[in-house]
Amino acid sequence: MEDLLKLEGFAEKSANQIHQAIQVTKKPRLDRLLYALGIRHVGERVARVLAQKYRSLNALRKANKKELEEISEVGPEIAESVENFFKQKENKKVLDQLAKAGVKVEAMPARKEMPLKGKTFVFTGSLKSYTRSEIKAKVEALGGRATSSVSGETDYVVVGENPGSKLDEAKNQKAKIIDEEEFKKLIGE
Repeated sequence: MEDLLKLEGFAEKSANQIHQAIQVTKKPRLDRLLYALGIRHVGERVARVLAQKYRSLNALRKANKKELEEISEVGPEIAESVENFFKQKENKKVLDQLAKAGVKVEAMPARKEMPLKGKTFVFTGSLKSYTRSEIKAKVEALGGRATSSVSGETDYVVVGENPGSKLDEAKNQKAKIIDEEEFKKLIGE
């Protein structure tokens, strides 16, 4: 923080705020770090699945392809990619440097309730309480899956204002159609 105070225009309050912001970024949650590492085939959803399964970076670093493939949402390609990532010397070096720099990866919080586990959701129309990214994150955090198109695997279609053609598709696929308020009740809000 002393270095920040030496910079022109930095008073103690602004230097303290920047220092605190830097400290927060040194404690990323495991799923966010995994996604940020850019492991091939590991997007936000797979990063969250891996983080929930292994709970710590050290545990995941030790996982082999066979163990990874036992996870329902991880196929052979993803498993191989993850295993290879953690075997590469350059990646090990980067992770070690992050640790030396004070980065402490936070374990994924254990979720006791997964009310949407195994359920697939599609959203259509404008929602009042959520953006698309917020609703997708909420569904996934509660164990469900949010997709962009209706299929035979779709369990619920949540309809907002001015729904599009997905509503017709939902009727054809015989998916359960609910509104935003029913969705909130479903997740206990």
